[in-house]
Amino acid sequence: MSSREQILARLRQNRPQGPALPNIDAVPFITFADKFDAFATLVRNLGGDAVQLQPGETVAGIVAQRWPQAGRVVDVTAANPEQVTAPHDWHDVDIAIVRGELAVAESAAVWVSHAGNSQRALYFLTQKLVLVVPKDAIVDTMRDAYARVSIREHGFGGFISGSSRTADIEQSLVMGAHGAMAALVIFV
Repeated sequence: MSSREQILARLRQNRPQGPALPNIDAVPFITFADKFDAFATLVRNLGGDAVQLQPGETVAGIVAQRWPQAGRVVDVTAANPEQVTAPHDWHDVDIAIVRGELAVAESAAVWVSHAGNSQRALYFLTQKLVLVVPKDAIVDTMRDAYARVSIREHGFGGFISGSSRTADIEQSLVMGAHGAMAALVIFV
């Protein structure tokens, strides 16, 4: 055994016991009486919006009413979504309608995930992002969300919240700096 290995073995043998990890279930976490209202309030504070689909309404109808002068609209929730071969093909998308799997009331974040990586650039290149989330897929906290999410093998997953904004440079607010300039979450 080399000197290095002897020293490391003695260090491992005499290493002090670390502190016990805290019990995260011992502390009560946030719960909201109205998860949608909490989500909608926070997403509006972030520069986005959230609505619930009403009987007789369609996602396409809400989008057309909100942005009647839209350019290229890509709806990957449609039966036959537009397919692209390279992320650069999304460069001129004005509105992207994508599926969200889970919404988090405390952070106004939506979990997006899919097995293929073909769509991930769309989330960040579009000017306006519409996330379509099931009404029953809203949880109170990020802790609750992490218990329910999974990244599909060789896929993409991430939380997206509100519209993209930053005020890092000379304290000037810039919308769409690293993502969509506007975000709309539609609960269906």
